[in-house]
Amino acid sequence: MISRSELKGPSVHKYQVCKSGLESKKNPIGLATYKVPDFPVNVSLESLIAEGKITLCSNQSRINVGVATCGRAAGAMDIYNNLEKRDWCGAVRVFKVGCIGACYAEPLVHIRTPEGKHYFYGNVDMSIFWHIIKTAEEKPGTKTLPFLWAITQESKTGILRGIQDMELIKVQNSGFRDFFQPQVRRISGRCGLIDPENIAEFAAMGGFGALEKALFRLKRKQIIDIIRTSGLRGRGGAGFPTGDKMNIAYENADLVRYVIANADEGDPGAYMDRVLLESDPFSVLEGMMITALAIGASQGYIYVRHEYPMAVHALKKAINCAHKVGFLGNNVLGSSFSFDITLVESGGAFICGEETAMLQIMGGKRGEPQLRPPYPVRQGFQNHPTVINNIETLANIPWIILNGAEAYRELGTPKSPGTKIFCLAGDIKRMGFIEVPLGTSTKVLIEKIGAGDKESIKALQIGGPSGGIVPYKDFSLDYETVESAGAIIGSGGLVTLNKKRCMVDIARHMVNFMASESCGKCSICRGGLLELEARLLTLTSGKGYPSILTEIEALSKAISSISLCGFGKTAATPVTTTLTYFRDEYEAHVNGKCPAVFCKPLINFEIVLPCRECHACHSVCPSGAVKRRTDKNERLVVDSKLCIKCWACYEACPFDRIRIVSEELHGKDDRNHS
Repeated sequence: MISRSELKGPSVHKYQVCKSGLESKKNPIGLATYKVPDFPVNVSLESLIAEGKITLCSNQSRINVGVATCGRAAGAMDIYNNLEKRDWCGAVRVFKVGCIGACYAEPLVHIRTPEGKHYFYGNVDMSIFWHIIKTAEEKPGTKTLPFLWAITQESKTGILRGIQDMELIKVQNSGFRDFFQPQVRRISGRCGLIDPENIAEFAAMGGFGALEKALFRLKRKQIIDIIRTSGLRGRGGAGFPTGDKMNIAYENADLVRYVIANADEGDPGAYMDRVLLESDPFSVLEGMMITALAIGASQGYIYVRHEYPMAVHALKKAINCAHKVGFLGNNVLGSSFSFDITLVESGGAFICGEETAMLQIMGGKRGEPQLRPPYPVRQGFQNHPTVINNIETLANIPWIILNGAEAYRELGTPKSPGTKIFCLAGDIKRMGFIEVPLGTSTKVLIEKIGAGDKESIKALQIGGPSGGIVPYKDFSLDYETVESAGAIIGSGGLVTLNKKRCMVDIARHMVNFMASESCGKCSICRGGLLELEARLLTLTSGKGYPSILTEIEALSKAISSISLCGFGKTAATPVTTTLTYFRDEYEAHVNGKCPAVFCKPLINFEIVLPCRECHACHSVCPSGAVKRRTDKNERLVVDSKLCIKCWACYEACPFDRIRIVSEELHGKDDRNHS
């Protein structure tokens, strides 16, 4: 094990199990110190399954309250506390669970009754407590309620391995059905249904079955061959074949090997790692353990973003609980395999998620990317072979081992098999965490699942700030198709941008983020991104000049071609993709126009005749820009020299007589505050 003093920068946790639970400081978000369930040491998988079924599928009603980050932000803890403190007379139990994926529906309460029916209540508030109570007490009313969104029935009562084991029997919110219907929940099926702190519930829903199979029925090389045959590709970036990476480490002459789970998720709009860790952390541990078994590693590390306090907390508890029952440590499940996991909290910078920078931090050095080769899989942590995978990649491995490579390839495309988790955000109605087969069309994700209006959508930002911005159209979301468009799938962030969004300003915003996150090792990245941002700001400020687009293109090309690591090589992608697909907007900005009517310096407000002379605009204008003309007409006008573009007059006019002027004229519904 490595100590915190050896790592210097990040904080490292190695947990010792004792009678009182964890020997660690109180969690920074105020959760109570976790106490490991009172299981005997080295319990069997069968006994864990039996224990988990008692709470998952018992003769008591069970209320699940989603208290992951999205649920808490919507007020779920108040819902939970009020339900938990009620005297249910032993007939009902209330549980904290993670996110089921429908973040737009939070707070979300899900009730399972003893006969295997599941009632889903969305956007819950205190006003509907009585209806939840009646449902939990097996007295659901007959009245159709707008907040009771769906009712499902277990396909076989008492058998619940994930959301896929439920059959829809009644829908009262069609959007809730449309959100889930196109999805295939292979690795996220337990999210939002189990208590993420309860290892027995994880086992009861199929957890650790793949580990048991790998330990006692497969040889190490067979495990690797199954993963290679499945075609699983890394879900955190460029999509390198996972099985090939494992095989390289397996064949290395150095017998000291490591497994690292990279949970340093820094892309704006991406939160799949966070949801998996907060909702189903044991699945990641199981994937790490199978990987370690296959390559011959006895030590693993989870490198987690320190801005994810709930994920850190969940991992602490999962690691210790696995220790307690003998699923981590010496002789896992009574086998000859021994494996341990150490939790490392990151340094906090976006660049620290790059694998060579991450290894630098873990070695007590500054988080700067290093020249490759050698690649970490050949010479990584402490100069030993190191298999680094992201959280979603590891969570796929147990499913593949349990169901087989051919079953895995039944979904997806030949070159991009399996499912992929995407995080929907931006200008859509239903935002959330979804899992669909690779190759699913953007139309299904944006219009069907996300309820986006196809007439208003202009573009998609794919794969984070360096992933690329492409026009919205119906295309296949797989590695090859997205790459051919000049972008990358990356970790799976998918941000929808409507026609009110200025592509030049979006590109400027992304470059600003990348410039602030550059480690500074490469001068072209450090200084070039700042220069690129300055030129984009020149455009959005209305100070463009004829040669500026040529300068922007040349600078973008230099940054991508000269930079050392993947960060710098892709940092200008938002600019190059928007220049390719939305060049007319750049050219309009050169001429002092913003087609999206977004950039403040490039827009003006006009009062359109006939004006009702209600003076609402005049009364709210903070700068005195709305005033009467001095000519004989004395009508109200907006003085562009005094106008500060605060939109107050536009918002205040009750008769829609104020319009925004740039290259295009838009109606009142087209307003968009910058």
